[in-house]
Amino acid sequence: MLTLAVLLSQPLAASQVSLPHDEYLPEDIYGQRQDRPEQVLFEVQRYSLTIGSELRPGARPNDAQASVSILLEGRSTLTGSPVRRARLQFAEGTGGQRGARLVDDGTLLVINYPLALLPAIRQMLDSPGTDYVQGRFYGNGLIWADLHSEPVAAAD
Repeated sequence: MLTLAVLLSQPLAASQVSLPHDEYLPEDIYGQRQDRPEQVLFEVQRYSLTIGSELRPGARPNDAQASVSILLEGRSTLTGSPVRRARLQFAEGTGGQRGARLVDDGTLLVINYPLALLPAIRQMLDSPGTDYVQGRFYGNGLIWADLHSEPVAAAD
């Protein structure tokens, strides 16, 4: 009976998808990560902060739009992946944010964050250790994107 249980469980174990940096994703409590996603993963080597203001033609002088973004550039850790840049865009509030997406012919990952996270992200990027950008695009439409750091030993 034990042998039968082991034989039946082997196909299930073999079908589970394991990708680099799985440990940085939260638990899949809704069971949405069923298929093998298209994955983007690169090590951040440099970044630049842009704070801009734009006044569109025909707009009133008081209608200028301000924006904050960080451009991250680095080295892909996945063979054959063309994505080595990500733009983190920041907006006021938390509602209505657009999901992560690939632009510029699939070579740039765009991730949107609430403006309140800007100080934490800057602190992460300026701290010692290696930082990574990850994006996962699942066949069912689920999108996961993150900026995460490699574990660093705590100071004594």
